[in-house]
Amino acid sequence: MSARGFMIVLAVFFWAYDAAKAAPHGLVTDISRDIVNLRYDFSGTDLLLFGAISGAVDRDEPLDLVISVLGPAKSMVVRRKAQVAGVWVNKQAASIPEAPGYYALTSTRPLASITDEKTLSDLGLGLANLPLPIVSSDAIDPREFRAGFVRAMEKRGLYRLDTDAVMVLEEALFRTNIRLPANVPEGPFEARVVLFSNGVPVVDRALHIEVGKIGFERAVFQLAKQKPLLYGIAAVLLALLSGWGASLLSRR
Repeated sequence: MSARGFMIVLAVFFWAYDAAKAAPHGLVTDISRDIVNLRYDFSGTDLLLFGAISGAVDRDEPLDLVISVLGPAKSMVVRRKAQVAGVWVNKQAASIPEAPGYYALTSTRPLASITDEKTLSDLGLGLANLPLPIVSSDAIDPREFRAGFVRAMEKRGLYRLDTDAVMVLEEALFRTNIRLPANVPEGPFEARVVLFSNGVPVVDRALHIEVGKIGFERAVFQLAKQKPLLYGIAAVLLALLSGWGASLLSRR
């Protein structure tokens, strides 16, 4: 983060802290960047989500924060391999019509220590409560395919669960880092901040993040996606021109 960005974060923190004793519980939240540009050299980035708990804070009152970031949904396929004649092949397959392409969750404590399973389920918080309907024409155990899909996404860094990762300062200010890996999908993201008091959700706030290509890179991406033939011709012509230019330089 630049020095200017850090000063802005500090200013918001101090302003939020001064306002944190005025009203019933509320949340003042912000994020370091709400637009992430997927440049050709993008290798991942960290987003800083920060803010304050507004309202008088009773130190005897257990307050917890659960912060989640959900990426765009798309149809995905899960396959199970089996050994046939000594060779591993894809034997069974299932699809997930609307699987989030990214999901990260951080919290002040482990979720089970914050509230009960029913509340987490009602709020859709945690990997166990992601909407991942399994559709298949084969006779399969959907729970095994769901678990396999979650493990695969965790291995790719696209599903993340980090408890005890939300820092709370002076009983009011909070911050956490959200890691976006290099293979993060493009599209609209939603960051969600839920404040719990004695295990009961009292405030639920949402922030929007746009992840994608902009400018020339987006134009090239759209051309490759919408007009692949024209993109292929342009790529070949560019390669020929580059080779021709290199040969002219080598002759000199």
